[in-house]
Amino acid sequence: MSLTPVKRRWLLTRIVQGFTVTGLGFLTYPFLKSWIPAFSEDTSLDVSLEALAPGESRLVRWRGRNLFVQRRSREMLRSLEASELALKDPTSLDSSQPAFAANNFRSLRPEVFVTYSNCTHLGCEVSAVNKDGIGFKCPCHQSDYDLAGRVLVDAAAPTNLEIPHYQFVSGNIIRLELAEDSQV
Repeated sequence: MSLTPVKRRWLLTRIVQGFTVTGLGFLTYPFLKSWIPAFSEDTSLDVSLEALAPGESRLVRWRGRNLFVQRRSREMLRSLEASELALKDPTSLDSSQPAFAANNFRSLRPEVFVTYSNCTHLGCEVSAVNKDGIGFKCPCHQSDYDLAGRVLVDAAAPTNLEIPHYQFVSGNIIRLELAEDSQV
C-alpha cells in the first residue's frame, strides 16, 4: 500500500502536532503544579527558645523566608519602653501583623520578638544591630528599625517589619503557623 503525497503530508502533520502537544504538556505541567499548593506541605514550624540567651537572636527559615527570633534582654525592654525615636508608624496601623502584635512590643510576650527579616522597602535582608535603640538595619538603603521592628521616620522603608502569626505551645517553644485567613 502506497501513500499518496497528500496523505503522507497529512500523516506527518498529525505526527508533528501530536509531538508538539505532548511537549507543551511536559513543559507546562511543572508551571501549573507550582500554582497548586501541596497538601503535604507543613504549614507550621516549632522553634525552641532554650538556646537563646537574653539579647540574642536567631535566624529561622520557614516557608521560603527567613525570620528573626529574638529573646530581648531587660535593657532592650527598657529601651523600648523609654524610646523617643521618631517612628513612621508607631502604633503599627499600616503594617502587616496579627492582632496580638498591636502593642508597644509587637509580640505576644515582651521578652520574645519574632519578625520576618525582609525590609519592607525592596525586600533586602535586614541585620540585627541592637544598639542605641536601633534593632535592625537594612544594608541596601540604610533603613533603620527599632527593637520592635518599627521603621524610623527618615528611612526609605514605608512600613514596619512584618510579624508572622505564631503562638506559644510551651514556655520555651513557639509555633509559627499560617494565619487562618491567609492563603497558602
